[in-house]
Amino acid sequence: MATIFRPPYTETDPKTGKRIRKRSRRWWIRYYTPNGTRHRVKGYRDKKATETLAAQLERRGIRIDAGLVDIADVHAKRPLAEHLADYVRYLTAKGNTGKHVAMTHTRAQACLDGCQFVRVADVQPSAVLSFLEDLRRPAVAEGQDDSAKGKSIATANYYLTALKGFTRWLWKDRRIGADPLAGMSKLANGQADIRHARRELAPDEFAFLLDTTGKSKRPFRYLTGTDRHALYMAAAGTGLRASELASLTPASFDLVAKPPVVRVQAADTKNRKEAELPLTAEVAAVLRRYIAGKPADAPVWPGTWSNEASAKMIRLDLLDARRKWVAAVQDARLREEREQGDFLTYRDAAGFVADFHSLRHLYISRVVRSGASPKVAQELARHCDVRLTLGRYAHVALHDLSAAMDALPDMLPAGPQAERAALPATGTDGKAVETGQKNLVPFLVPQTAISGDSERQTETEATQSADNENRKKSKESASFPGENEERPLPDSNRGWRICNPLPYRLAKGPGNMEKTTKLGAQAAPYAPSSAFR
Repeated sequence: MATIFRPPYTETDPKTGKRIRKRSRRWWIRYYTPNGTRHRVKGYRDKKATETLAAQLERRGIRIDAGLVDIADVHAKRPLAEHLADYVRYLTAKGNTGKHVAMTHTRAQACLDGCQFVRVADVQPSAVLSFLEDLRRPAVAEGQDDSAKGKSIATANYYLTALKGFTRWLWKDRRIGADPLAGMSKLANGQADIRHARRELAPDEFAFLLDTTGKSKRPFRYLTGTDRHALYMAAAGTGLRASELASLTPASFDLVAKPPVVRVQAADTKNRKEAELPLTAEVAAVLRRYIAGKPADAPVWPGTWSNEASAKMIRLDLLDARRKWVAAVQDARLREEREQGDFLTYRDAAGFVADFHSLRHLYISRVVRSGASPKVAQELARHCDVRLTLGRYAHVALHDLSAAMDALPDMLPAGPQAERAALPATGTDGKAVETGQKNLVPFLVPQTAISGDSERQTETEATQSADNENRKKSKESASFPGENEERPLPDSNRGWRICNPLPYRLAKGPGNMEKTTKLGAQAAPYAPSSAFR
């Protein structure tokens, strides 16, 4: 049976110097488990609360001995640091790379320390959100550069992913009853705060970089200029990552096959799947000359360049190529223009960078630009989601947009022939609109006057000539020029009749009798009339 007690202790009286025996204000618990082990646990200052705790501990000891205790109760008392160490061993045993395991451990430990979580019961989503906010806040202290920025939204989401993976593992391993971060989502608007946006090198940039690097006498971590020339060509021609390229040996290439291919073992790829990629004839020719004579079991590009140094390697080569490109002109004005441009720069004016991984962007952009289907582009990029292939890696230049606009058909007809060809599409087939029939096409251009009365279209050229002779003899029309002569503009519209699209003309008949004749396409828009003079 569990007992409670207050342990005695002695202290020295500062006035008399005598040692006085006292008892602790806090109660302690002593109980035994069924296997005979004695336990001593600190209780509370309140006696009743300590007695209740003693009874619970005694019952718990009996349940543990009978095998009826929940394993989560045991793990709830362990520190989170011990659970995290077990999680790291789990990731390693699962087959993850050492880099991934170390990065996950560092980020999860930073979250636990920043949120001051000690045990499982301390984990709260609100505290994690506050930590991520502090992580993104610029760390500007006294005497520090004001340009120092905090972590980006994407980086903060990486920290959250590491911590959520840890808490989910605690739940899957039955160390906790429920995942405390199961309902917590990632931070929004990650695309609006990209700090390291990559760009693809233009074809002329990449060609100039290859030419300058191939002639370079400067080594980089035991890689000569010729080595880097072949390395850049392989990266842009296969889309392989730096770590994947570093694992290649001459046996990884089959350059005599049709088509030539390169194979990467599953242990060296990011998705842990064996990759077999076809090569173009141009890339195969370069690699065939470069690999000739190398040991079959040795790395093609050995050294430590594939770590974090790959970005520095291509940055130095870009700098050398840009200096040579600027110095290639003798004119001072042209040289100044080149110095102000973005050609072969590591970071352009828009903030996009060209590092070693940009060669993978170049490869995927060329695949998409060639007209390959989204599924083919996804398979060549070896992505699990086509949105990643088309949304992040496939770049669109201004000339691509311009070519798409040039391929669009014209919206408006070009020239009179296209206008006349478009008229039959109205349903009239070139015929005049009958009375009471609606014309479905607005008169956007001048229309010809076409008469629909076939009986009254009996005027011949002789009749029109006679009509012209009578008009010349008439005094009323003698002051007006003929139809083929230039008409002077009147001072006012008096004496002029405005006609509709089917104009009429007053003409003199026999006996000086006026008659109305419907004109055809040769009618003038304005006709003189004596009735309006």
